Amino acid sequence: MIKFPGTGIRPIRVLFIVDSLYWVIGNFAHQITKNNPEIHAVTCSQFAIRKTIKRFGQFPTCFDVVHFLRTKTIPELWGSFPIVNTLHHFDDATNLAPFYRSDAVMTVSTQWQQYLTQLGITETHQALVPFGVDTNTFCPPQDEARLKMRKTFSFPKDAFVLGFSSRRISNMNDRKGVICFLQALKNLHQQLPNLATLIIGPGWQALAKNIRQQGILCTQAPYEMTHEHVAKFYSAMDIFWVTSRIEGGPVPLLEAMACGIPSISTPVGAALDLIHDSKNGFIVSFDSPELFVNRSLQLSQNAVLRSAIGNEARKTIVQKRQWSHVGRELQELYRLAINNFHSRSNNRYTQNENCIKIESKSQKGSKQEPMTEDVFFSRKVQNWIHACEQINELRQMTEMREWKAAYQFGLRALRATSLDPSLLKEFISALVKRNKTCAPQTKQDEAPMLLTPEQRL
Repeated sequence: MIKFPGTGIRPIRVLFIVDSLYWVIGNFAHQITKNNPEIHAVTCSQFAIRKTIKRFGQFPTCFDVVHFLRTKTIPELWGSFPIVNTLHHFDDATNLAPFYRSDAVMTVSTQWQQYLTQLGITETHQALVPFGVDTNTFCPPQDEARLKMRKTFSFPKDAFVLGFSSRRISNMNDRKGVICFLQALKNLHQQLPNLATLIIGPGWQALAKNIRQQGILCTQAPYEMTHEHVAKFYSAMDIFWVTSRIEGGPVPLLEAMACGIPSISTPVGAALDLIHDSKNGFIVSFDSPELFVNRSLQLSQNAVLRSAIGNEARKTIVQKRQWSHVGRELQELYRLAINNFHSRSNNRYTQNENCIKIESKSQKGSKQEPMTEDVFFSRKVQNWIHACEQINELRQMTEMREWKAAYQFGLRALRATSLDPSLLKEFISALVKRNKTCAPQTKQDEAPMLLTPEQRL
C-alpha cells in the first residue's frame, strides 16, 4: 500500500507489459496480481498495446506505474508516470538506453544486478526482484502420477528421463546452449542406453527429431497454456539440465527444483543465486558436455543422492522463491520508481478526470477489490485488446510451428474479430504470416547436428 495525495492509502495500480500472456513473463504478471492484494495490475502484451494506440489514438493510462517486463519499450507511454524497466539478461540485441531513462530498473538475479551497477545505474534506481514459483502447483509428484505421466510419453519403466525446457525463439546465437546439450546427450546415451529425453516448450520439433535420429528416445511435450498442465510434465523427469550461456532465470530451473528434481546448470542467472554445488544441485562450466555427462552418471547410479539433492532443491525454493516473497520486493521497487519520478519531474501526484471516475468506480464495492480491465477500459476497447492478445499468440505459435496451439488461438481470435473489420484485417495478416512460415525451414531454423569432438574444435 502507498499513500497517494487525494486518495489516501490504497493499492498500487500497475500496467504490466509483456511479450506473451501465456509464457514465463506473462505468468510473472499473473502471479503477482493473484497473490498480492497490495498491487492491482492489468497485464497487456506489447503487440496489443501498440495496436490499441494505432486503432484508438491512445491507451488508457490511469496507472501509478507502468512496468515493462521486457526490454523493448513503447515510446508513447513514457513521460506521464513512473516507468519501471526490466533487465532479465544482456546480449547483443539488448538496448540499454531505456534503462538510463527509467525511474527504476528491475533485475531478476544478482548477476545482472551487478552488471547494472557496472553500467553506472546507481542502487537508488534499481532493485532485485527474482522470479517466483507456485510451490503448490510445482511440487514432488506421487508415484502414481509419476508413472501415469511417463506412460503418457511412452517412456519405459526403467528409463532415466532427462528434462530440458525453453522456447526455441529464445535460442538466438545458441543462447540456450543447444549444441552443448546435444553433444552431452549423445555422450551420455553411449554410457546410459536407457536414457530418454523430455523437451518442454514450443518450437523444438526439429531438435526432438534430431535426437530421435540418433537413436535416443525423445518426446517434445505439447504446448500448454496453463502452468497447472506444465507442472505435470516435470513428474516424468529424473534429472533436469540447463545448458544456457546467458539467462536471467531460467524459470524452468526454479520449477524443476520446486518439483524436487536434481538439476545440473551452467553458472547463469538464478542458478548462481540458488544452487549450492553438490548440495541442492550442480553447477558446471559453460560448453562442457563432459561435465554434464559425469554429473548425470553420478545421479543415475545413486538413487539416494538423487533424492537428497531433490529434497534440498525443493527446500531452497520454498524458503526463497514463493510468490509471496516476490510481491513484497516488488512493492518496494514501485515505491522507489514513484519517488524517483516525483523527484526528477518536480511533480506531485495528481489525478485527471478519468482517473477520478475510475477510482470512484473501483470503490463501489470493497476498497480492497482488485482493479480489472473492465474498470479501465470500455467494452469496445476490452474486446479489441482481447482479440489482439489472441492474434499475438497465433503469430507466435505459427512462428514456432506449434500448429495445434495456433489453431486454438486462431479460433479464439476469429470469435473475437468477427464483428470488427479492423480486427479481422489483423487476423488475416496473421494467417498470411502463417502461410509464409509453413515454407520449408531455413538453415537457421534447423536444429544443430550432433558434433564429434574434432568438429567442435
